[in-house]
Amino acid sequence: MAQALFANQREANLQSIVSLVEAVIAELGYPSTPIDEPGALRGWQMTKGSATAKVTLVDRANFTHLRVCSIVMTLDAKVDRAALYAHLLELNAGLCGSAFATQGDRVLLLAERSTLDLDRSEVKDAITRVTEAADDHDDVLVARFGGRMGA
Repeated sequence: MAQALFANQREANLQSIVSLVEAVIAELGYPSTPIDEPGALRGWQMTKGSATAKVTLVDRANFTHLRVCSIVMTLDAKVDRAALYAHLLELNAGLCGSAFATQGDRVLLLAERSTLDLDRSEVKDAITRVTEAADDHDDVLVARFGGRMGA
């Protein structure tokens, strides 16, 4: 019985968060473009300037998480990875609520948080932080280190 109650709580939270995310995306002026993202319960994509971001709801052990992620750049063999990674760590020190990360040859900018007690302002902040910072940094990083913008 307790397991069924927990499953219902997770499902109710998911439906509530889906509505909240879609409302915030619309409020920010983006079309609500659903995407199928591997491993995500739900997902949306949006473009800000030269950067594309994905907002996904991902299943985590304790609770569903909101994840906002943009592929800032894709590295090639000419990129001095040590210098780039040191620079990204320096940039992380100045970011709030988001961080640069790597996934294979991709540099990501992301924010992730549990949906437990998540409110409208936090969803809006996560989306705004990632989309604006990705758009601000993608061309600068590619110009300085090489590679190409996005995926």
